[in-house]
Amino acid sequence: CSKCIKRSQFSRLPLTSWANGCWLGDIPEELTDLTFAEELVIARAHATKCWMKLNSGSRTAVLQQRATSGNVCFHPHEISNLATRLPRPIDTLYDEIVVMFVTDDKEASEATFKQTPILARRGKIERALRWLKKHNRLYYDITVDDDALLGYPDE
Repeated sequence: CSKCIKRSQFSRLPLTSWANGCWLGDIPEELTDLTFAEELVIARAHATKCWMKLNSGSRTAVLQQRATSGNVCFHPHEISNLATRLPRPIDTLYDEIVVMFVTDDKEASEATFKQTPILARRGKIERALRWLKKHNRLYYDITVDDDALLGYPDE
């Protein structure tokens, strides 16, 4: 890519290059299309806190996710330990994520929440964790918490 060519002209290894150990290759199906919330609950550690303000730019349900815009703020905090049981219970999301919807609607319906980056689907989380446990050396020792999984909604 052009970034790699530019960096190599100055004898610098591109930050996200294969040679730098950062090339991901093909992403397995189990890890594709994870929402922000799903990534959050399967992460072994959190280095940030996140606040989102979302504005729905579309009345059409199909376009709502792509038409969402807003602000996201990340604030670093200390990592004290790695999680050994995943996913994190759903009620811990209240401490990790704050979302404000700005809309003309009088109320946010269940359909509104199904179209947002805060959606957390049980099946998607379980498949991702089981794949990570089997294929990722950083997840081999985790325990998949079936009780915590039951707290998440079905797809």
